[in-house]
Amino acid sequence: MPDSDLQEAISNNIEGRHRILIVEDNTELRLFLRQLLEKQYTIYEAADGETGYYQSVEKLPDAIISDVMMPKINGIELCKMVKENFETRHIPFIILSAKDSLESKVDSLGYGADFYFSKPLSNELLLLTIKNIFEQRENLRTRFLNDYLTNAAMLVKSDVDKQFFEKLTGVINDNIANADLDVDFICDKLYMSRTTLYRKIKSVTDSSIGEFIRTLRLKKSVEIMTHEDISMNEVANRIGMQSSSNFSRAFKKEYGKSPLQYIRALREISPGA
Repeated sequence: MPDSDLQEAISNNIEGRHRILIVEDNTELRLFLRQLLEKQYTIYEAADGETGYYQSVEKLPDAIISDVMMPKINGIELCKMVKENFETRHIPFIILSAKDSLESKVDSLGYGADFYFSKPLSNELLLLTIKNIFEQRENLRTRFLNDYLTNAAMLVKSDVDKQFFEKLTGVINDNIANADLDVDFICDKLYMSRTTLYRKIKSVTDSSIGEFIRTLRLKKSVEIMTHEDISMNEVANRIGMQSSSNFSRAFKKEYGKSPLQYIRALREISPGA
């Protein structure tokens, strides 16, 4: 499947709004949650845990809200399945439960749930929690793009996801001078399909694989320019870009400044840089 088709399948939302999957077997409560959230977010629904799992894999929502007691697969089992799946384990998972016991909360969080809400539900607290989840994610993405010292592993929470992004960035950085570095090369190194790799990177970073590679190339260029006094042509060659003009154009698009302007500004902020 081409990347453009994959992107459309993942977003499925021309407004660019965050997407939330609601998994709840109670029709009235599911409708209530939809009405509470749909003014701000794109909503998907599932009436049981099994359908909820398939929806989570197909849609790759930005967050999942799930009841505990449901037919086929309960919310705790659903959470465990989501958190064990490579493509979905980074998705914030919110548990709703009629139980307010410490044991129930420990079980939920032990299987990877990020938040636990007891019923009756506080609308204000739920809305604020979701807002904070998305704001924190956007802040991390902005920091990753703007701070050349940050690693993509900061964008995910689980150790397994961090290890994956460290391995991914390692493959790219080890071959960054190769102008032919592309998706197929990375997939071969990671023993992964294009579709799986694309869906993971797009869902976590909101970038295509090509955009992600370019971001790492430009981060490397800043590292080089802050430590070495070399020409723009040499910098471009070292990061696998074919000319200084291509490098400067891509750099200005990413950082809003030319390479020289960026380095001057960086040195004014940090004289030792």
